[in-house]
Amino acid sequence: MNQTLRKLIYWLAFVEGGGVMCVELCSAKLLSPYFGTSIYVWASVLGTTLIALMTGYYWGGYLSAKDSKKETIYWTMLVSGCLVVLCPLISNLVLPYTIQLSLLAGSVISLGCFLFLPLLLFGSISPMVINILTESAKDSGKSSGTVYAVSTFGGIITTFFVGFYSLPQFGLSITLFFYGALVIATALLLFIYSKKLNASALIIIFFSISAYAFNQQIDTEQYLYKSEGILGEVKVIDEILYSPEERQNKAYRKLMVNNISQTIMDIQNPHLSYWAYVKMIVYNLNSYAKNKDALLLGMGGGTILKQLKKDGFSVDVVEIDARMETVAHQFFGVSNNNNIIIDDARHYIRTSPRKYDAIIYDLYNSETPPIHLMTKEAFSEINGLLNKDGILAINFYGFTEGSRGKAARSIYKTLQSEGFSIQLLATEGQEQYRNLLFLCSPGTLSPSLKEKDIKITANNLDLDDAVILTDEKPELEHLYLEAAINWRTNYNKANFRKIIQSN
Repeated sequence: MNQTLRKLIYWLAFVEGGGVMCVELCSAKLLSPYFGTSIYVWASVLGTTLIALMTGYYWGGYLSAKDSKKETIYWTMLVSGCLVVLCPLISNLVLPYTIQLSLLAGSVISLGCFLFLPLLLFGSISPMVINILTESAKDSGKSSGTVYAVSTFGGIITTFFVGFYSLPQFGLSITLFFYGALVIATALLLFIYSKKLNASALIIIFFSISAYAFNQQIDTEQYLYKSEGILGEVKVIDEILYSPEERQNKAYRKLMVNNISQTIMDIQNPHLSYWAYVKMIVYNLNSYAKNKDALLLGMGGGTILKQLKKDGFSVDVVEIDARMETVAHQFFGVSNNNNIIIDDARHYIRTSPRKYDAIIYDLYNSETPPIHLMTKEAFSEINGLLNKDGILAINFYGFTEGSRGKAARSIYKTLQSEGFSIQLLATEGQEQYRNLLFLCSPGTLSPSLKEKDIKITANNLDLDDAVILTDEKPELEHLYLEAAINWRTNYNKANFRKIIQSN
């Protein structure tokens, strides 16, 4: 084999390794608006990835023994590139219907439709490349090591590029299109160099690009804003909802993260939120806080921020997703003169020199709460940031009973272990539809309840099976899964009804 062709084959291995990571990362994000980002979803993605690669390695080895033609590799690369381009189209066709299945079945079947086959083909390439590069038995080890090293290096570069740049800047569809185009271009280059290019290859490429262009036209839902990034899909839409307080339909603006409503703002009264828990947080902070320096961890659309500012609080905001700042300014009326810090909340509380009179946890990413901020160590660090008689407010799922409530009971027990006085309040309604609010202080708390707020005392909580959450053993992710799945399932049912009605 001449040196030019050898270099092109190594470049193919580099691109193939990157393709595995690109498709894996993007597939997880394609799933997130429908099935969330829980450990179950990631287990489905990783499990499907490993099954696909295992099957591909075996298939590639089988083909190497049966057929050592270089064109087989080129065709495999070409088809895999076309499938990468088609991932957004296939997912858009499949996911609106698989959301009615259970989380496990729906996520695995969906991944089988748009993740499995391209990864199988990518996996089959390495054995075939090794076979072609191996000119004698003694070269097999060197060829294998070099190919896998080059492939892995491609995966490393692509992971950093896609995760830190391409996804946040361009979104999922464009990222997959351009990486698929790179795979196709690599296959074409090898076809042309080997003088094996024919009409069939060009027809396949034309079909995949046409299908991608069609996919860009089929999304008919109207958005004020839509962005795909490494932390999920963000949308802003206007919607008419029924207001229980005013007993009439009203226009609201919704911030959606992975198809879960994060902020719902009254368009006519932009400082008001649809959510009862927002009103409960603001009311209690005004009742408890002796001074007005507040730290808000998690901003979303900024309704809590606006209400606190309206009530005279000086607020620092920590938000991990930079898109939220843009969305809050542009669509939710948050002014530009706020101190918004783009950082992970745990990192900020460990490094901040400031102390606060009130700290608010409003940190859900769709249905996923921040497990690294709900540990004994994190609460100890929060305690160090609070002024004397300061207040910590934590928004959480509404479940307190049975297996679904074990997460909330464990948070309560963990806060107790750090010496916090705790008042646990709930918005009205059934557990699956309400929010809990943990109000905590190093000092004493004398609650001033609003009429609709429900107080839950320690006597009403069975803490025997609750655990103290620690950094060393982050159990919360498993404890809240049942509640998270229930929440996601309810949203998926609502989304499925909308799809059926629109059709």
